[in-house]
Amino acid sequence: MKIAGSLLVPFSGWVALLALGGCAGSPPLVAPASLGSERAVTQVVRGAFGARELTFNCVMTVRQGVMTLVGMNSFGVRLFTIRYDGKAVQSETAPAMHTPFMPERLLADVQLVFWPLASLEKPMLAAGWQLSESAPNIRRLRRGEQLIAEAHYSSEDPWMGQSWLVNFEYGYSLQIDSQAM
Repeated sequence: MKIAGSLLVPFSGWVALLALGGCAGSPPLVAPASLGSERAVTQVVRGAFGARELTFNCVMTVRQGVMTLVGMNSFGVRLFTIRYDGKAVQSETAPAMHTPFMPERLLADVQLVFWPLASLEKPMLAAGWQLSESAPNIRRLRRGEQLIAEAHYSSEDPWMGQSWLVNFEYGYSLQIDSQAM
């Protein structure tokens, strides 16, 4: 059911997609403090997976070494909250979400798009992943020789404007419009 640009019931299908990524192994998470600054942004996230599309709103904060993501539908109803302090991931989901939720997959995507390359390279390499910026505003994630994901940015600061993430391994894409709070 599509209402006001958001998928309500099928959002749980999108969460199933995020669960897939966690099963096969996501890139390692780095401590939120490795961002090097505190941030607070509001985001509109548009996702596509096969014939499914969705839009949801997100508030992301990184403060005092803790990263928090709050996802909401177009009516402002909370769908999920994820907190990560560099040691443990805690998540809460709305009762309407009937699918297992892998918050680590979502956090890994967020860090891939928004964290500085320097804070991600070493932990990823140690875990068998390679991260590079092949051109200005383009970031690529590989496992061995396989291109797993690619991020593109509309500006040099991914925290402002549009960012795109395509996950080739699991066949989904995200368009993220970010604005500072």
